[in-house]
Amino acid sequence: MKFVISLALAACVSFTCAQQGPQRCTSMRVRRNAATLSQQDWQSIANVLSRMQNDGWISRFGESHDRVFSRVHGNTCFFPFHRRYVLEFENIARSYDPNFVVPYWDATESFRNPAADRILSSNGLGSNGQGSDSCLTNGIQGNAQMTYPNQHCMRRIFDNGNSINPWYAPEIISSYIQTDTSLASFRENIEYSIHGAVHLGLGGEMNTGYAAHDFSFMVHHANLDRLWWNWQNTHNSFLMYDGTGSNGPASLSDRIPEDSSVPLNGDNVESVMVLGYGNVCYTYDSGPGAPQSYPSGGSGSRQQNGTDANNGNQVPSSSSNIESRRRESEGIQNSLDSNAVNRFFPGFGGSMSRPLRRRGSEKKTSECGGPIPFPPRLTPAWIKMHGYDPNRVESAHKNACEIVEILNNSTYSSPY
Repeated sequence: MKFVISLALAACVSFTCAQQGPQRCTSMRVRRNAATLSQQDWQSIANVLSRMQNDGWISRFGESHDRVFSRVHGNTCFFPFHRRYVLEFENIARSYDPNFVVPYWDATESFRNPAADRILSSNGLGSNGQGSDSCLTNGIQGNAQMTYPNQHCMRRIFDNGNSINPWYAPEIISSYIQTDTSLASFRENIEYSIHGAVHLGLGGEMNTGYAAHDFSFMVHHANLDRLWWNWQNTHNSFLMYDGTGSNGPASLSDRIPEDSSVPLNGDNVESVMVLGYGNVCYTYDSGPGAPQSYPSGGSGSRQQNGTDANNGNQVPSSSSNIESRRRESEGIQNSLDSNAVNRFFPGFGGSMSRPLRRRGSEKKTSECGGPIPFPPRLTPAWIKMHGYDPNRVESAHKNACEIVEILNNSTYSSPY
């Protein structure tokens, strides 16, 4: 009897050990908001990119992304793949400069007039392309020559001449973070909104399967990764991986798609689910930090033991700016009725009083605009390229439009 109990205890201990997951990183680098970078910071990035370009890495990243494209878009693998992919880029860049860290581009900060964002200037990512080939001639990758899929100057083609159509407002993304209770639904909303809007807004290289040629790809996907991390913390769903993966029903044991041009070491999905553990040794300057212990639970449930003392103060917003997050939360609580808050912004709490309407006639629900501009639709070509269901894309767009309508028809004043 004692022998049986001993075996049971041994098995229990082994099972517990197996469930501990990756070890916590002993040191972590911090990804910063690209808007805070100095000219010296951008020059350091330019130096690394130039060396990577000379050694063929930039073209290889574009090629590898193109080759796995259909397996990492339109399904839940979208988030873990791009987390691992940007991390690989960062790791390779750090072999040239150990201080290199991919910044993130909170593109919603300039959603009203994206082309005016100082990040899209000659001192940063560069502006619009020039000439008959739309060559990007300025910025940290100015006149960079790519070899995949053929020899060409890296292209940039804004989607509205020399300007860019408005992107998705931060409030829309905040609503997704708060209301989507599964990773599958959050992934869909993000992929159909700010993800596509930025790719299409910049155009050129970013409107292709080999978009990773453009460093804009890395800073954009670092921001999407930050949004996913916010969502994971908001719902305490660090290990939630549901819906459809790259090869069928999603499983944490799924191998992340990779191509031989940029190997990802055969890593599985679970290895990248939690920041601050295993080889995912980074956090974001906007928070939340890494959990003090590795979360427990399965891929379809919320986890326990995945908390951090600082995470409780995190406002469930897409914004990287603390003051703007506070004003967004307070403004929505004070401007919308409780039904609207509970439906679209449950993380902000509700106001029991009915808000005053703006002056003038109320807009029809089929319209969008006012203080918060209407978000653009994905183009038919982009939808086809990704294999999206057009009906689901349209449904997501209508939901975004409804959020804008409710905010614009209230007394809410956006801080963005």
